[in-house]
Amino acid sequence: MNILYLTDDHLDYVSDPLYIGLSRLLGNASVVDYPYKASFHDPERKPWCLVQRPGRCHAREEILDLLRDRHFDMVCLASFRPESLEECAVLHQHVPFPPMVFMDGSDDMDIRHDLVARYPIQVYFKRDYVWKMGGTLRDRYDLLRTFHGNRQLFERTVPLPLSIVLDALPDVSGVAKEIDVSYTGRASHPRRAAAVEVLSSMENVRFSGGLYASPDDRKYKLKAGTVRRLWTKCVDGGPASERDQERKQLPEAYYQEIAASKIALALRGGGRTASLRYFEIVAMGTMLLSDAPETVIPDDFVDRRHAVYCRGDLSNLTSLVRYYLEHDREREAIAAEGKAHLLKHHTCERRAEYFLNICARSL
Repeated sequence: MNILYLTDDHLDYVSDPLYIGLSRLLGNASVVDYPYKASFHDPERKPWCLVQRPGRCHAREEILDLLRDRHFDMVCLASFRPESLEECAVLHQHVPFPPMVFMDGSDDMDIRHDLVARYPIQVYFKRDYVWKMGGTLRDRYDLLRTFHGNRQLFERTVPLPLSIVLDALPDVSGVAKEIDVSYTGRASHPRRAAAVEVLSSMENVRFSGGLYASPDDRKYKLKAGTVRRLWTKCVDGGPASERDQERKQLPEAYYQEIAASKIALALRGGGRTASLRYFEIVAMGTMLLSDAPETVIPDDFVDRRHAVYCRGDLSNLTSLVRYYLEHDREREAIAAEGKAHLLKHHTCERRAEYFLNICARSL
């Protein structure tokens, strides 16, 4: 299968790891990223959460010629951002497309009906997939309103969660579990600040972490002493060289903290889906403690088997932390089972297999 992968320069936690997985399964030449995405190929542009693959830059006319020659079996619109949508429109007005899929990695529950009407989209992959048949009257109303009563569109809309590129993670073998519980996250929701305050005030519990903030996050009131301002230069400005250095150094410390923790917490921000940290913690061999995602994640972690879920209001957070600190075998078994489950279902290669299987049934 040959895929035209329409993307842009932005880091995308859904479609970028999937590109790595697809190129490994199908071969580099079979997945053509356009416009050329430097972060996939150029060492100086490598993001911390990805590895890179061989690739080459194609001019627009080359892509149009390949489309005219029916070289591609599928067009994957892999970004919801304006730059990618504009280039897609330019291509589409010159030449018909083969079957098409759309990856909607936006952090919302909206459906892009304008794109569905304009392009031959056979499968709509949605990051924040929250819909289920049945449910309450309100659930049925929300489903009907979101899909404009289009049952066929609903039936060809499927969840596409994040995945993880394992070999992008640092080698943390041999790191001692010297931290009882850790949580490092962006200050994007007051519940995250509350979690830091709760965990940092627990007696006889070694806590590590804090929140990093951008200007938009500062509307939340954070108690003095509970916030470790990470990545401040990176998001608040400063010389470019300093920002680049922060990006290179902090992920290593971030992963070291997770690996050195017996328990690591992941919490959703304002959205309803799991963050990359949800998978990173499990990949590092640490027990994941999290609020349950509201979105559908195929083959998600099972509570008390692969991870432990706390209540959304954090009312049982301290009791769960103390219980699993006191029960080493249970905690270590959950961490081991969780990692085995992640390797089976949530790496970029396994997500690519999931993607291709759905496309094979639908295109």
